Amino acid sequence: MLVVVHPARRMVPAAALSLAFALAGCSTLGIGATPKPDAIFDLSVPTAFDGAAKRSSAQLLVPLPNASDALSTGRVAVRAAGGSISYMPGVSWSDELPPLMQTIMVRAFENSGRVRAAGKPGESLAIDDQVIVDIRAFELDVTGSPAAHVTLGVKLLDERTGKVRATHVFDVSRPSASDRPKDTIAAIDQAASAAVSEVVAWTASAL
Repeated sequence: MLVVVHPARRMVPAAALSLAFALAGCSTLGIGATPKPDAIFDLSVPTAFDGAAKRSSAQLLVPLPNASDALSTGRVAVRAAGGSISYMPGVSWSDELPPLMQTIMVRAFENSGRVRAAGKPGESLAIDDQVIVDIRAFELDVTGSPAAHVTLGVKLLDERTGKVRATHVFDVSRPSASDRPKDTIAAIDQAASAAVSEVVAWTASAL
């Protein structure tokens, strides 16, 4: 069919027309649309601590915890058979895991009342010791019955001498009612809270 274009009208370049049609197609298909926000979860800060209520005058520095690339994220990790790690869709932590755990750790020490002060780098504390944390596991393990698994390797470092006072690995598991997000988050939160509580009690006894 012959198309007559009035000479007074400006022709729209073919590339512009192609782009317009492409964008229209994306809109129809939902491509490029704003993704639905994740359900965001925080972690509980422990308020109960085992062991003797020994109080130390030490001021503690809690550096940013170490973690593997797979755990240095705000996503909720799931470990399956063969050691494979995936992430639970539609849910995330309120921050990336290392800074989130750093905040929880500092607040737990404050809640315990067992040290003079605890803080993060840059908070102008006269540091006596560092609590160095390695997050080795923080996940839902579905290799058997679903269970939350949290493992923290901790070193207590004397700031003045540079020597390690003590080291310990805290390994905590809690059963999950299912592998659904709500049950998973609840189980991981329980395991993390128990592990952090143990870290605080152990640190206070080692000072």
